[in-house]
Amino acid sequence: MNSHAALLRASVSVAAIALWSLGAQAQSQPAPTAPAAPIALDEITVTASKQEERAIDALASVSVMTRNEIRSQQPQRLGTLLNQMPSVSTQENPNDPATAINVRGLQDFGRVAVTIDGARQNFQRSGHNANGAFFLDPAFVRVIDVTRGPVANIYGSGAIGGVVSFETVDPKDVLRPGERAALEIGGTGVFARQSGVFGNAIGAFRANDVVEGLVGLSFRSLNPYRDGNGTKIADSGQDLVSGLGKIVITPGEGQELKLGGQYQRYDFSNGVGTPTAPRRDNEVTTQNYTARYSFSRPDIPWLNLNIGAYSTSTDTDQTQISGTGAALGAKRYFKVQTTGFDIYNTSKFDLGAAALNLTYGADWFEDRVRTSDPVGNGDETTPSGKRSVYGGFVQSHVKYSIFDLIGALRYDAYELSGGRTSSDGNRISPKLTLGVTPLQGLQVYGTYAEGYRAPSVTETLVDGPHPAPASFIFRPNPNLKPEVGKTLEAGVNLKYDDILSEGDRFRGKLAVYRNDVKNYIDGIFVDPGAPCGAPIPGACNDAFFSYQNVAKARITGFEAELGYDAKRWFMTLAGSTIRGDNRTLNQPLESIYPDKLVLNGGLRFFEEKLTVGARLTLVDDQKRLPPGSQVLASKAYALVDLYADYKITPDARAYLSLENVGDVRYRRYRDGDNSPGFVGKIGFSTRFGT
Repeated sequence: MNSHAALLRASVSVAAIALWSLGAQAQSQPAPTAPAAPIALDEITVTASKQEERAIDALASVSVMTRNEIRSQQPQRLGTLLNQMPSVSTQENPNDPATAINVRGLQDFGRVAVTIDGARQNFQRSGHNANGAFFLDPAFVRVIDVTRGPVANIYGSGAIGGVVSFETVDPKDVLRPGERAALEIGGTGVFARQSGVFGNAIGAFRANDVVEGLVGLSFRSLNPYRDGNGTKIADSGQDLVSGLGKIVITPGEGQELKLGGQYQRYDFSNGVGTPTAPRRDNEVTTQNYTARYSFSRPDIPWLNLNIGAYSTSTDTDQTQISGTGAALGAKRYFKVQTTGFDIYNTSKFDLGAAALNLTYGADWFEDRVRTSDPVGNGDETTPSGKRSVYGGFVQSHVKYSIFDLIGALRYDAYELSGGRTSSDGNRISPKLTLGVTPLQGLQVYGTYAEGYRAPSVTETLVDGPHPAPASFIFRPNPNLKPEVGKTLEAGVNLKYDDILSEGDRFRGKLAVYRNDVKNYIDGIFVDPGAPCGAPIPGACNDAFFSYQNVAKARITGFEAELGYDAKRWFMTLAGSTIRGDNRTLNQPLESIYPDKLVLNGGLRFFEEKLTVGARLTLVDDQKRLPPGSQVLASKAYALVDLYADYKITPDARAYLSLENVGDVRYRRYRDGDNSPGFVGKIGFSTRFGT
């Protein structure tokens, strides 16, 4: 038996017994009059169906994290939050503040659609990192909404792995009813294996009953951290300045126009200073501009309209600070700009014994990639080019008695060009879901869904030699075919109240799935001459690397998310196991993350003003790698975090977070270096309103 698997099971039992005992003691106290905090699965999601519904009611694998939970953890990076969700992992390097998201073993080049206020984040730069990442300051995030699998195909093209939607703070999050202006400020100090400070201020106003707005500023200054052995991790510090602005206009009943803009600037250095890995200063700026109009009124059920447009850009400017001659001081840049729009409407019909929601719409986005590297070949390995992706969809949702039936069709098409190369394609993808509620609180569903991902600019156009000493070239492949994901999923939703005591709640979502990806695109190293094996230093006769279609990849898995809240105490569980293989070569896929289980529990005191809790994270090892993989196998590890949140007044809160209290030395799978050892954070936030 795997020793870590045994530890995982034993820990589950111990945690459950301990929390049950604590809960029994806590329930001997008088029940609080204030309502308990919402269970995550009771929060609202929109990514699964384009309609607001509670995550527990969605016929899909959905996880939601809200602002209260985000703020209480005081995260330096988004991975702290996302890695607590089942089948969701992040790839983050200590020397780069970007985040790449993996959902159900799929990531890179848009396989997971990442949006910020509806704007797609499609930045990509080639290197020994993730091929698709984004930058976002957690300080301004109000909701993280994740739907796993291609079941959210109406949400946009390419999302064969899933959709991760970030929504930033609105004026309503700062203003109270009747207030004309409010200011919210917060700050956090970091100590132990890392030191530094970060904080933010958000000012909101209500000009009248029609116009609201806010302006926010955030900063972050963190020194390099040390791992659990006390080893300093080079270039792991962060300096960030970001700003957010938003105007919300309600011109009439049921109408809303929301205009938003976000600016971020990250400054950092990385590289070891060798000819093949020179040190560079990096200045990354992101700009995100969005506009969204919505109309919805109960007395006009056939019109629930939503129209959005956006422009987002990520600019990376690099200056080489090592080497000699022309290389020293050489500048290069990588810029990805994405513009797009979407429009959809839901018409609701009462058919007597049945109810029908018909949702239909269209969307379009365009990526423009511009790169320059006068003294190197960064502009060949991340080539310039343009890609347009567009589509339309229709989805019907019929509710009749204990049955829910969802049927959808989506049309996708794309056009890609760069240099003398171009490609295009199109496809119709279906989706069918049947849900049954045989007993109150128990809902089961089955889904078949297909998703379509067009090749990216880099996958198609990458070209040029690899920097010495590894002697091989990159070759473009204009004949790449789009990927098609075909998923079968079965799930169970559980929702029960008043189980052990009055007012307690239990929520649970479980799912098992299989995703067959046809024409899966993977980087392939070919050596028709001297046997070089994988890309390694040395001379290879005509060796080259290119992106090619693998005939088929299969990913299977199981995931669960459970939560119980008895007001005085609570407990949650999130876990997943995933396996994936290249079925053509009969080899594992290196994008599959290890099995994990996250247990979280705590107690509430003083009429729920004080919350104290603990989080146990168990991650198995990952040794299933294809031959010649450059990815390092990872070891199993267990982490314990402690936290407390005290509501001093209705407008003031104090936070304490102790992460990795065991000071464990570990490295997350596919990360560039070891993670921090023990890190403590203490924070305070307050609000003033008039």
